[in-house]
Amino acid sequence: MLGLKDSMLTPAQKLETIKAFGLIAMTVGGSELKVNWAMSLLEQGVETENLCVLASLLKPLNEFEVDEFFNIVISELDLKLPKPEEAVEGYAKILAHEVIQGIISPEIGASNIYDANVFLDYPESFAEYTIYEDEWYCEHINGWSKEKRREEIIKACKVSYGLLGYPCINKA
Repeated sequence: MLGLKDSMLTPAQKLETIKAFGLIAMTVGGSELKVNWAMSLLEQGVETENLCVLASLLKPLNEFEVDEFFNIVISELDLKLPKPEEAVEGYAKILAHEVIQGIISPEIGASNIYDANVFLDYPESFAEYTIYEDEWYCEHINGWSKEKRREEIIKACKVSYGLLGYPCINKA
């Protein structure tokens, strides 16, 4: 087993963790997401005793058991769970980056950022995603082709990426 100093997350693992924290914040319970996050870190070589236990929990998941191990793992990895709003904004920033880089399609990115928008109670910073998420509206009301819609989503993601921040997940 790796010691705490050896188990610090790489920059890519930190981004994956921020994304997971955002999804967890938007999901009631989130037990399956917590177990999947633990399994992903384990597969990448991050290892603590409690991370192994969390990753190995089977369905049907007990929310209390998952939460107990999740909180222990957060502590073991010297992380702190951001406030839900911060976690969701970080998640949206990662989605915007993934759209810009072509990792996910603009349509999927817009749909997922729209979900973040709904969770955050429609902040002005995500207002355009209400339109971009709606293919029918873009095509029939705005008169956009599929390609024009994709271009507009990518432009919006570039703006969002510049405006949003990642939450601090490291203990100070």
